Amino acid sequence: MKNLLVFLFAIIMISVNAQSIEGDWKGALDVQGAKLNILFHITKDGDKYTTTMDSPDQGAVGISMDKTTVQNGKLTIAAPAMGMTYAATLSESKEAIEGTFNQGGMELPLNMTRVETTNEVVAKGDFNSPEILGDWNGVLDVQGMKLTVVFHLMNENGYLKGTMDSPDQGAKGIPMESATYENGKLTIKASNMRMEYNAELNDDKSMIKGKFNQNGMKIPLELSKKKVEEKTMRRPQEPEDFPYNQEEVKFVNTKGGHHLAGTLTTPSNGKFEKIAILITGSGPQNRDEELMGHKPFLVIADHLTRQGIAVLRYDDRGVGESEGSFKGATSRDFAGDAAAAVAYLENKKEYKGKAIGLVGHSEGGMIAPMVASENRDVDFIVLLAGPGIDVFELMLIQTAKINESQGATKEEIARNKKDGRKVFDYLINNSTASKEELGKGLEKIIGEAYDNMSEEFKSSITKETLIAQQKATVLDDWFLYFINFNPADYLTQVKCPTLAVNGELDLQVTAKENLAGIKESLKKAKNKNATVKEFKGLNHLFQKTETGAPSEYGSLEETFNVEVLEYVSNWILEL
Repeated sequence: MKNLLVFLFAIIMISVNAQSIEGDWKGALDVQGAKLNILFHITKDGDKYTTTMDSPDQGAVGISMDKTTVQNGKLTIAAPAMGMTYAATLSESKEAIEGTFNQGGMELPLNMTRVETTNEVVAKGDFNSPEILGDWNGVLDVQGMKLTVVFHLMNENGYLKGTMDSPDQGAKGIPMESATYENGKLTIKASNMRMEYNAELNDDKSMIKGKFNQNGMKIPLELSKKKVEEKTMRRPQEPEDFPYNQEEVKFVNTKGGHHLAGTLTTPSNGKFEKIAILITGSGPQNRDEELMGHKPFLVIADHLTRQGIAVLRYDDRGVGESEGSFKGATSRDFAGDAAAAVAYLENKKEYKGKAIGLVGHSEGGMIAPMVASENRDVDFIVLLAGPGIDVFELMLIQTAKINESQGATKEEIARNKKDGRKVFDYLINNSTASKEELGKGLEKIIGEAYDNMSEEFKSSITKETLIAQQKATVLDDWFLYFINFNPADYLTQVKCPTLAVNGELDLQVTAKENLAGIKESLKKAKNKNATVKEFKGLNHLFQKTETGAPSEYGSLEETFNVEVLEYVSNWILEL
């Protein structure tokens, strides 16, 4: 499932040649007829690349990209918390980049050309309040979880500008839509995050006190110039030694026409009878399923291999070392990639007679039954928080659970569920309509929902922006396939041994409903070896948690619960 976080992050993948990428690049986004200029500044110091981004029309300059790497012809830029990706190719002349800019579900063409270094910003204003400038630090208490927040306020050509860091979530340099300071009162807004901070500077100018508002939550937040000590997030489960064989492999999806790259780990003594192929959840994921500072698939592969089970994990198409395009691909396409992994292992002589299984997490737990139901050579499947009910029902439950974890009222949750059902019903009942036709109907449904929202909500985002964001999300090829998906169509045809596990506090794929759905479908399939199990106190990533809220994922040290790891490995070994 797509992670719904307080602050979103993304990895930008740009396919380019390694040389001549340095420099300044400028282009313009067409957002519903409005032009929005974008600039990337890419520099190199030794072997290290650094990138910043400007959005001058929004008054945002020098937004720091967290990580920039160029490897095997690909440029990767990590932009925490912005929910943004830009995938493009460098022209033969090396003077232009053509590609697609993705943010908040919107996919917009963005072609960029080289420009001379520029400092384009908005016209000069008149800002003369130096007491508010600088770095202001504080800690949010989100239902008992402490999150450090840093606001950077600066004077840019006479205007007050702001960026925000959320260090505990690995997010830095998040541009604020607006920052105003008048008569001792500070207001900072970021409508794309539905966030607003309203506060006042105290008399001695040493502290800012106010309320941080996001997604209906109102949390007291005090800021000062005193730096808050950043927590160093430990990941104790990540292996430091590798007492087994590791092989970098590539295999081809003949139907898609692209190669996928991964890592195959096997016991050092070469003795094993079973091989597990790991299938990632939704969104572009590398072979470690890396997210929020965790590497779940690295931990899973390490554990299984140490127990005598070989493991193949691979980068999603268009990610890391894998070829192909992630954009426009659906779960059906990803099932083709997983099937290609099965075929690769089947065709290796040294693995003849080995049992090949699929271990899928989240959406991967939806894809595994698709492949197993169509390929009798799949010997077993393990579903880690895989869906077992109609996806549109799952999404309604997911949204309600996460809204509740964010402090929404019962009335707000009910209204959101009602509005969501209208959208999903419309998409499902008009599945053969064109995107243009669907878009017209959605404008009406979303517009009516907006009109019934609270004035507080309306102050955080315009109707036009909400409609654009929602349309871009639900009219995506992946989502249109996803929302019409019924796991039972495939689970009822799965005959191989199947294990399904969920965490009790999973808010994204809830344990009760989905395990019941999986159990019922496997019963209809007359599957003779089907096991479902719920683990107490675990979230969607199988971490020990108090609330299960996705916003906790990055702040928890545990990557994947050991009890679940041992249960899964024992189940596979006993087959």
